[in-house]
Amino acid sequence: MLNGFRVITYGVVLGVILLSGCNNSEKPDEVQQEKSPVMNENPDANTGETKNEELIKKGVGDVIQSIKGLETEISTEADTKKIQEMGKEISSVWDSIEKQVENEYPNWYERIEKNLYPLIGESGNPEKDLEKIKRLSVATKKDLQLFLEEVN
Repeated sequence: MLNGFRVITYGVVLGVILLSGCNNSEKPDEVQQEKSPVMNENPDANTGETKNEELIKKGVGDVIQSIKGLETEISTEADTKKIQEMGKEISSVWDSIEKQVENEYPNWYERIEKNLYPLIGESGNPEKDLEKIKRLSVATKKDLQLFLEEVN
């Protein structure tokens, strides 16, 4: 089941990456010129920040999806090994964007990690408290979704 979940997750991630460029009918220079003619002198000045923001949004979305998968596992089978592996997956996905979030949004970083790290820790605990995992997953998802709203 975990391998199937990973395949689906990777498929979704790949699909999002491929589809993200499909709706871009304007050339990047034209979009930038319309939005900020003053910055036209150096059109590449903001690309790093924009790319970083997009990576953060995508990564946060992936963390939310991983948490939803964990919640599904808890509500159906509650297989302790799968829960532990899913906790590792959440940690791995978060690690991919953690530094960017910490550097660019330090307050949100602290807020998110107050529930995220206990969630990851509890999912790896041999004596899992499923109710605690449920509470932490709901709180973490809420923080991540609020963060996404602010970043948008």
